[in-house]
Amino acid sequence: MSGPAVALAVVMVAGLPALGGAAPPPGELRRFPPADREMAWIPPGGFVMGCVAADGECFDDESPARPVTLARGFWLDVTEVTVASYRAFCRATGRAAPPPPPFAQGDGHPVVNVTWDDAAAFCTWTGGRLPSEAEWEYAARGGRAGATYPWGDLAGHEHANYQGREGRDAWSNTAPVGSFAANGFGIHDVAGNVWEWTADWYASEARADSAAAAGAGPPDGTLKVLRGGSFAYPPRSLRLSNRGKFPPGQRHESFGFRCARDGEGDDAAPVPAAAVAPGGAAAGATEPTRPVAPPPTAPTATLAGQPRTFMPAGAAMVWVAPTTFEMGAVRGDGSGFGDEQPRHPVTLAHGFWIGVSEVTVGQYRRFAEATGNAMPRVPNWADDAHPVVEVSWEQASAYCRWAGGRLPTEAEWECAARGGVTGLKYPTGAALGHDDANFDGTGGRDRWEKSSPAGSFAPNGLGLVDVAGNASEWVADWYGERYYAASPAADPTGPTEGTARVVRGGNWASDPGRLRVSYRHNVDPGDTQVTLGFRCARDGPP
Repeated sequence: MSGPAVALAVVMVAGLPALGGAAPPPGELRRFPPADREMAWIPPGGFVMGCVAADGECFDDESPARPVTLARGFWLDVTEVTVASYRAFCRATGRAAPPPPPFAQGDGHPVVNVTWDDAAAFCTWTGGRLPSEAEWEYAARGGRAGATYPWGDLAGHEHANYQGREGRDAWSNTAPVGSFAANGFGIHDVAGNVWEWTADWYASEARADSAAAAGAGPPDGTLKVLRGGSFAYPPRSLRLSNRGKFPPGQRHESFGFRCARDGEGDDAAPVPAAAVAPGGAAAGATEPTRPVAPPPTAPTATLAGQPRTFMPAGAAMVWVAPTTFEMGAVRGDGSGFGDEQPRHPVTLAHGFWIGVSEVTVGQYRRFAEATGNAMPRVPNWADDAHPVVEVSWEQASAYCRWAGGRLPTEAEWECAARGGVTGLKYPTGAALGHDDANFDGTGGRDRWEKSSPAGSFAPNGLGLVDVAGNASEWVADWYGERYYAASPAADPTGPTEGTARVVRGGNWASDPGRLRVSYRHNVDPGDTQVTLGFRCARDGPP
């Protein structure tokens, strides 16, 4: 093959969306018949398309980087189209199935050996279309300005399926879709697994006219653009700006696709082009931010669950809007302890940001190098992607202060862990298994005897990962066994004094009962434990 060299608000909605309403929250998931596949809402916004400033491996056709504005939002498949979905299309339409690849695939693997026409026909059948090249790159970046890959600037087999097997990447060929963590828009496998056809004809030089600035590709050509790299290609091909180019009739065992869909009345008003310099952030910005649509109502309603990266930590956080929720053991939970009672309404009058994931070893190392603080002991099974552990309450607090934030209160932690859904025993619902979290041995998707890389499991309804299992998490509050009986109704911050601090979320060594959303543990603030880490919160505004 010549040419290419290579969490969120998540709201499940059954059935068809209502048309003509306000824009959905960014990252909202919906299913559209007849394909009945999950699609995520990608909001309007501006971004810098092409080779980023820090990337020394760009090809000529990725430059110059230039501002592009997508004035209307769109839906995009959360995963690449699967073997099972394409089979349903063939049965419904009589279209011939593509030839099978020379390796085994299950129904959940991405369909391959499809031509551009095959892919376009499937998307038309679903009521959609192939995404434009600009839409693909905008969605693949997930709001990370200036990143080389969807997850950052360094390639790794913990993040994607490509060229060989290592770490979390256990597949020599295609992997089941969604086997790796989603990006900031809730989209999986935009790097690796299979190349993805886009709608655009290929041109080696970027145009500078107004149509190109709005994301339009060339009007004609002989080659079509593919994006994202594949299982057979090296990291250079997985970079966000890398461009594949092949004749539309070409089949290959590493070629697949995903579909887009217009808003059908759900679009927000068009947005102006962002004041962005190639390779940089929006003018006047103090940290990279995810492009967002102008809110149709209150800003907090639109921003809830949206990730934003804050410096100097470089960590993604999501906005939790002001709300009232029920705190404590839920109805029907026979596992609740006395200190989880009584269940009581709590109002959080002020929105806040909270870390998408537990603070990782790599993020804490950045803090240690910047401040001269000592690194805690890193277990021999952990790398930079794992949660940092063996930190005291004060060490966790010091990191959060350096990052511009603080530890979350116990009420903030539980509100965020519930993900905007009332009555949950676990973040996943009434039950929890090894496909949902890292705890108490291995099984299913949980293949880690001890800690797992942050984000190895699906996020909750606000886009937070690992609020159950992996590492337990320090919160700000002193522990009081009977505090709930005297807790204020608004913005509780725990007892004024105590001897132990509250720890939440359970960990890789916990039984399922200690992963319940309401479960409370307490630890001496000076203690350090191999199962205990933290995540940070940050005050508004959004």
